[in-house]
Amino acid sequence: MNTIEFAFPLRQLHWWLAVAIVVLGAIILGLRALEKRHAKRLERFVAGHLASRLLHGYDASVRRPLFWFTVAGCAALVLTFAQPKWGRTWQEVARPSRDIIICLDTSESMRAENPLPNRLERAKQKIFSLLDRAPADRFGLVVFAGAAELQCPLTLDHGYFKAVLNAVTTDTISIEGTDIAAALHEAARTVREEAEETGVFNKDLRAALLISDGEQVSGDAIKEAEKTADYARVYVIGVGDPHGTEVAATLMSSRRGRAAEKSYVHVSKLDEDTLIRVARAGDGGYVRSTPDNSDIMQIHEHLEKLARHTVSSDVRLRLVNRYQWPLAFVILCFLAEGFWLAALPWFRDWRTRVRADGGRQHA
Repeated sequence: MNTIEFAFPLRQLHWWLAVAIVVLGAIILGLRALEKRHAKRLERFVAGHLASRLLHGYDASVRRPLFWFTVAGCAALVLTFAQPKWGRTWQEVARPSRDIIICLDTSESMRAENPLPNRLERAKQKIFSLLDRAPADRFGLVVFAGAAELQCPLTLDHGYFKAVLNAVTTDTISIEGTDIAAALHEAARTVREEAEETGVFNKDLRAALLISDGEQVSGDAIKEAEKTADYARVYVIGVGDPHGTEVAATLMSSRRGRAAEKSYVHVSKLDEDTLIRVARAGDGGYVRSTPDNSDIMQIHEHLEKLARHTVSSDVRLRLVNRYQWPLAFVILCFLAEGFWLAALPWFRDWRTRVRADGGRQHA
């Protein structure tokens, strides 16, 4: 498909055309005024219709090309500033970004229907919202319950990341529990390997975002958060209600392979105190999940304070900037104007000799 674009949006084309017409019109009027001024000065010495006869080699018509060279050069200069683009080519485009590792809790307590539809689905919705707000950043995914596993390495391919995230359930990790320490350890390992590969160890370039209800903690999450803070800042979103909600016994025992006892009811609470301590140890911040996206807005504000670095580049099909063509025409017009001015004395001498020879022949 043949496409032409400019440095400005095409919807503004009529405004830029109007500006170009005004500028060129002003240039033409200015040149006309200069020519009239030149003619008036000449008329002080000799009448205009007698100038070609009385003045050595004078011919007003030889100055007209100078006018058109100037107008054409200025028009091409305006087009040069517009930077016309057509034709497509593959170009390598650097993408400065941040690295964000999501640590998502998939333990059985994340099935609690507080908030609706359940904690895990709400956590996924929050992650999708964050992805939309940070299109240039690389995301990785660690899921954890009683153990942790890297499900998606750091990637700029948000489509792939979303596909992996959609497939995550509370059955993704078969070991029961909520081992936040294991999740942070896996996140730290991922960002450490990335830092060693790039040679950039600045923790302000990377973040680990923990999304959990904080319940049934095993391992030393605080100590692991301190270790993770050497490579990335740790931010936490708490999902759930500190007052707790009932989780059906069938859900809590589904992995054990035994029949659920109807009389068993588990009350799952948001352990906010633990999550806040983890965030502080990780030199980050804590936000409680909200029904709207104000929590994601707060997290995104924290992430915006992090630095960006060029971790990779994309190869994209882009229109080629052809400003060189009108610029070359500008140079050609002004060079031609210079040569024409330099040739005027020679031309006048030639006209004088031609007229003199013609006069002698008639005599």
